[in-house]
Amino acid sequence: MMLQVLMLALLGTLGVITARTLMKSRERVAVRMREAERAMAKRPMATLVQDPVTGIYRPNDRY
Repeated sequence: MMLQVLMLALLGTLGVITARTLMKSRERVAVRMREAERAMAKRPMATLVQDPVTGIYRPNDRY
């Protein structure tokens, strides 16, 4: 009986540690994503121009 209680306590502790680690990791990723979105918003938007020969759209050299 005591072994089952110890095992349950161990599994519960590991579950809590895992959940905390995952939450911290998610927050770090969210911060990095917000920073990347801000950096991308500051970049000028490229204009696409269709190449008349190939029909492929390419970024315009002028901004």
